[in-house]
Amino acid sequence: MYEETKKELLDICIQMLKNDLVIGSAGNASIRVDDHVVITPSSIHYSEMSSDDMVVLNLNGGVLEGSRNPSIEYKMHLELYNTREDAKAIVHTHSVYACAMAILNEPLPPIIDETVPKLGSEIRVSKYAMPGTKDLATNVREAMEDRSAALIGNHGAVCIAKTLKEALHLAILLERICKIYMIAKQVGTPAYLPEEVVEDEQDVWEMMRGY
Repeated sequence: MYEETKKELLDICIQMLKNDLVIGSAGNASIRVDDHVVITPSSIHYSEMSSDDMVVLNLNGGVLEGSRNPSIEYKMHLELYNTREDAKAIVHTHSVYACAMAILNEPLPPIIDETVPKLGSEIRVSKYAMPGTKDLATNVREAMEDRSAALIGNHGAVCIAKTLKEALHLAILLERICKIYMIAKQVGTPAYLPEEVVEDEQDVWEMMRGY
């Protein structure tokens, strides 16, 4: 099933690795196809992964195809797919600066105009929960309300979009803004965008989310 989709997912995983968003087998990605989800396998290094390793699930988490175990975070993916109409693809990363923000338990404020229309306003940090649990899935969903991204407490980051390519782009953007913010904090006190600008750009996010 979905052979071309599996190849696309593998290519996104390779791009995640090349962009330093993950190492080893950390992080995961998936794409929704109708009422099915194609997701990366658990505990296989991206450099060794093949399209045949991808797992096909139904929206309740049942395995329809694949000899591997699905990513440990499949519950988080399904929680987002089942509650967000704009979630068609998910990229979950363990990138350095996003992880640092998540460990600080500090949300990413709206500091650059390119952020809000793509990701939404302040990017929240979800409450900590053990990896792979329903609690983590619920906490991430709550943190991502009215956003296309969230930082996962003491863990990493996640982005949703309507395509894998766009979800990857959002993950790269999120990491870039986290890096800029943390560098700025080392020098002084970052200035936030004016409140009225954030409100207008949040409206743009609402119109354009997932594109």
